[in-house]
Amino acid sequence: MKIHAPLLPLAACIMIGIALSGWLDTWSTGLIPLALAIVTTLIVKRYPRIQTISIGCCVILIGMILGRRHQQQLDIEWPTDNREWKAVVISEPKIKEKVIVFDALSITGRYKWRCSVLRDKKSEQIQLGNGLVFCSQIKKIHEWQRGHFSYRRYLLCLGYTGEAFIRPHEWQSQVLPLSSLSKIQRIRLRFLHWRHQLLESFHQWDIDHEASGVIAAMTLGDKNSVSTSIKDTYSRVGAAHILALSGLHLMIIYSIINMLIGWHRWRITTQVITVIAIWGFALLTGLSTSVTRAAFIISIYALLSLGYRDKMSINTLAFTAIVMLIINPYAMYDVSFQLSFMAVLGITLFHPLINSMIPLHIQQRHRLLHLVWGTTTISVAAQIGTAPLIIYYFERFSTWFLLSNYIVVPMASIILYLVLLCVSIYWWSGAVGYIAMILSWIVVTMNKLLSFISQLPLSSIEGIHINTLQLFLLYVIIGSSYVALSIIYPRAQRSG
Repeated sequence: MKIHAPLLPLAACIMIGIALSGWLDTWSTGLIPLALAIVTTLIVKRYPRIQTISIGCCVILIGMILGRRHQQQLDIEWPTDNREWKAVVISEPKIKEKVIVFDALSITGRYKWRCSVLRDKKSEQIQLGNGLVFCSQIKKIHEWQRGHFSYRRYLLCLGYTGEAFIRPHEWQSQVLPLSSLSKIQRIRLRFLHWRHQLLESFHQWDIDHEASGVIAAMTLGDKNSVSTSIKDTYSRVGAAHILALSGLHLMIIYSIINMLIGWHRWRITTQVITVIAIWGFALLTGLSTSVTRAAFIISIYALLSLGYRDKMSINTLAFTAIVMLIINPYAMYDVSFQLSFMAVLGITLFHPLINSMIPLHIQQRHRLLHLVWGTTTISVAAQIGTAPLIIYYFERFSTWFLLSNYIVVPMASIILYLVLLCVSIYWWSGAVGYIAMILSWIVVTMNKLLSFISQLPLSSIEGIHINTLQLFLLYVIIGSSYVALSIIYPRAQRSG
């Protein structure tokens, strides 16, 4: 069978290499085998099959080297006693019952820590961008597991190198120079400041507190104000992706920008402005893995739309994975990375097959049918790609995911439109107040509808335990089903 996505095997080989990176003592020990593999590839160029295998070995070795090097950068032996450290707060502090939790970046820009400060009136004043001088022991990230989810691995994926517990008398706020940070780190910090200002404006709107939290999560990726009960409701009904910024949100924003500046005569200028705006929004939300993946794919989509018909393909997805894994090899272990890529892969493979079950000419004659069927096919295709991973990590399956998506997808679009409108006319306080009231009503209604769905019989099947082998076999079954459907269904169409 001819491979229509030549980058897919390369992406798979890099992932295999990263998974095997623990076999290397140090990353440099992989350089000699890599050199030998490259020489072998050049020698056997007359034998295409052998050369293909040799290229695969080269890519696997590159993955091993990248993975081991990244692991060595994160695996730091910290001093066993208290030391003085200087850092900048780079996240919105999260106020818990006894502690304030926030992320800090060392003033040198090399280390990222998860810090916890005992809660008091002084620590409650810590804000994003504050400089801190504290005396504490930096420790390796502790392990905490729930099912197959590893807290330590999750933080390593996000680039954390350690954690610190800080007592009230062991820290003070201080203005610190940022000149030692890289230009990219300073740019990210500037965008996070703007994000903080937007969040402050959201919370100043005279609307329901839970609605404000959901809006902040959906638009800027800040879940600090979202209650545990709301998170659990969204998770039970299969709508948790709405609270986590992803491709859905960025595609809505992409559509809005295209609608506003989509001058047909200046297509190149329009797409360049759109890509810049998308990456600006990604920086504003903190560049999470799912947002970065979505921004990268949308950027490729925008550029390919200038001259190519095949804008979205498995090749595009594989290329995105390769670039992201080269930048951060540990992203492969990030649950959001896995879910976002499998969702897009599921949509790319299964959406055309499912969508073709209702002929296009019938969909075009009935606009409502076209919209409902489009939401159905994309939701089912994404669920096919992600369901095994959701069961593996979270041990649950949401049976009413389709009904939930009928509600949250259109409402999410309306919410994003209205929030962008509020931001655009922030100086017109009267109009913003009325729009905020409408936003609050929409979000409260959405929360109530999802709460109702979560109380339906068997809304969520809990306690499903599968191991890694069973996860692999589930995807083998899904892959086999795709191959069978792609062969059988066109025959069924012709026979009809």
